This record gives sequence, structure tokens and C-alpha cells, in this order.
Amino acid sequence: MGESNTNTPDDDQSRATKPSITVLIQKAITAREQSEWSDCPPLYSVIDPDALDRLFAPTQAGTERRGTVTFHYCGYEVTVNTDRMVDLDPINADET
Repeated sequence: MGESNTNTPDDDQSRATKPSITVLIQKAITAREQSEWSDCPPLYSVIDPDALDRLFAPTQAGTERRGTVTFHYCGYEVTVNTDRMVDLDPINADET
């Protein structure tokens, strides 16, 4: 596959209220593309952003959840990991 890009919350973001995963995806794509977020279709057209945030929120007992979610969005295979890291892998035109 192509070159990957990862976006994680910095220390200041971790100490404050954690940004939504939607914001992390937005930052990763705009940093990678050096373009406007508005160039991408609404995220909700491919995945429910609220459900995505809930999937990676701590459990009621306060423990961390485990797992990943991968989906295609704005020309990338987007993978969100348990630690809220967002990995972008370009989708090759011949793979679609």
C-alpha cells in the first residue's frame, strides 16, 4: 500500500477534554492533503461520528476499550485505533 500518516492527540489535548475522533480524522486529512476539510464529503455519509466516539470512550467501569475501526473516506482507508490514533492509508485507484 502507499505511504501512511498518523495523527494522535498531543499532550495538551490529552490533559484537556479529548477531541472527538471526527476532529482527529479531519486534522489528519487536512495535514496530509494540505487542503480544506470541506473538500471531503460529510463524514456521516460513511460512518456515524457519534457512534465512532462512543466506541472508543471508556467503559462505564472506566476501563479502556480495545479494537480498531477501519473504513474508506475521502480517498483513504482510515483506521482508528484504541488509543485514538488515526492512520491514513491512500486507496489506490486500481483497488476500488
